[in-house]
Amino acid sequence: MATTAERRAAPTRRRAPEPAPVVSGRFWIAAALLGAMVIIPFSPLANLITPPEPKGSDPATWGVGKTSTVKVTLITADSNLLSCAADKPIDGAHCAYKSETDAWPADPSAPADDNNQNVIQPYRTWPDNKLILIAGLWAEKHMAMRLHREPPTGVQSSTLARFVADCEVKFVGSLDAPKLRWNPGAQWQSEPGAALVARPVNCTISEE
Repeated sequence: MATTAERRAAPTRRRAPEPAPVVSGRFWIAAALLGAMVIIPFSPLANLITPPEPKGSDPATWGVGKTSTVKVTLITADSNLLSCAADKPIDGAHCAYKSETDAWPADPSAPADDNNQNVIQPYRTWPDNKLILIAGLWAEKHMAMRLHREPPTGVQSSTLARFVADCEVKFVGSLDAPKLRWNPGAQWQSEPGAALVARPVNCTISEE
């Protein structure tokens, strides 16, 4: 056992300094990502990374005799599902029904299958959900091709791909308070006011 004098004479051990923490590459990567999340949304770079909000239709440009561009979101089954009821023809076109119970009589001189060129159907614009009545939408060449490639007959509607039709249309008239039906088994709905009727001039199609 060491004496008191020996303990006093023994050198005092100093604790070795702790090494400075090493910042790993992973830390700098995480820091850079965090900084980007904070800075980029407020910089011009955000416009290149984040897709712009879809531009909707402009009802201010709508009017009988005018031409405008509208977007509608669809599945090919809509060619058979959507219908309206009104007893007034517009530009040689008409709704599928004259009233809620009476179908519009078929024209015996019309082709057996013309993709309903003169049948008016209701649609909602995308993404702003404005009502527009369009006559012969599925007879437009690009729409007819889509219908040909993806026929809805005998297919569950839920399996059909939804797409967006971006169409230049010409407004040819209006219907006062038309009755609308979005599915053959659904109830008719009343739409207050007048609804404009248009014919497609040209459509382009993109996937939703």
